[in-house]
Amino acid sequence: MGNRVREYRQARCWRQRDLADQVEVLSRRVLNETLSVTERTVSRWERGDTPSLPAQRVLSALFEASPEELGFHRPPPAPRRDVDDVPGGVDAVELVARLTRSDASDGTMALLARRVDRLCRDYPTRRADDLLVEARDWLARTLTLTDQRLSLTQHREALVQAGWLSALVACLTYDLGDASGAETWREATAQLGHEADHSELVAWSFEIAAWMALTSGRPGHAAACAAAGERINHTSCVGAQLAAQSARALALTGDRAGAETAMARGRAILAQLPAPVDPDHHFVIDPAKADFYAVDVYRLLDVREAATDYATRVLDHCGPGGGVIRSPMRRSEALLTLGVVAARDGDLDTAVHRGTTALGDPRQCLPSLLTVAADLHTALQPHTHEPVTAPWRDALAQVRDTRALDP
Repeated sequence: MGNRVREYRQARCWRQRDLADQVEVLSRRVLNETLSVTERTVSRWERGDTPSLPAQRVLSALFEASPEELGFHRPPPAPRRDVDDVPGGVDAVELVARLTRSDASDGTMALLARRVDRLCRDYPTRRADDLLVEARDWLARTLTLTDQRLSLTQHREALVQAGWLSALVACLTYDLGDASGAETWREATAQLGHEADHSELVAWSFEIAAWMALTSGRPGHAAACAAAGERINHTSCVGAQLAAQSARALALTGDRAGAETAMARGRAILAQLPAPVDPDHHFVIDPAKADFYAVDVYRLLDVREAATDYATRVLDHCGPGGGVIRSPMRRSEALLTLGVVAARDGDLDTAVHRGTTALGDPRQCLPSLLTVAADLHTALQPHTHEPVTAPWRDALAQVRDTRALDP
């Protein structure tokens, strides 16, 4: 069994310290608690010690392998005893046995955690309508699971996974232009987070609210939501994301000093966290995603050199235009920013080329895309008499007409 842990770790080219860090970080998402794992803990596992059941579930989600594939074997169930056989009613052993008895296997809970994690990692590249169908299907499965007899720990884990799915559905629903539906799912995320006593989920519900406010032109509300979220959780990656949303809100009001302070606060949080194993996970933030938010901030502040620098970094991270694109939505918004800079500098050909290319990717977040596109449209407005700008106007009209946002 231990050799399987070592084998999976070495396949990722991780040190024992790296695995310990990743288990600690992922345990907050999977279990709503931070498992204390050290290099010595990992070493014991690899020498044959059996990890606790919570640690097994985290390792299973981390390596995308079933507990059996990792070499973990479910312990035999405790023998059932009738109350009549116990003098005085129920003794301590019977109490624990009954409260921890479950109809769901540990493998089922691990499968749920792995599937939710995979769906969240599919967010950057998979079509929103397609991913939304599967996410809602897994929500239905999670609801069915809660109808079974679960241990208290499993019930809390099911609430946490339902919370992540609700947050994902909120984002996808908003991507497709349904703001009222997205708000309903955002509220569900907050309620599930409170029910599971999961501060990170609750904080993400505020982050989603801030994002929705930013893309609907309400920087004051966005700043308030970001601040409320940071008060709830300012030490995990959601704290960095909330700081980034705060920076965007301040940039919208022209407060460069405040925006840069907020960005620095977010990067300081990231510096305290291990590098994520799954940076494409929608609810994980890493330095590359922080660069993406800096693009937005400096475009809004019209600091062109910095906006260009960060947009170029984002494009390099996303990959070449003719190959596989890691993050199509980030790439589109970086291209639009470069188009805005070009238009403000009077380079209309480059502005139109960047803009029309950005609108062509099928993986879109409509509110965010159209918000940035509006900046380019404004920058090109003084040049509407120039024939070179016509393709931009046509492309933007097509996006607005064929996939218009709900009022």
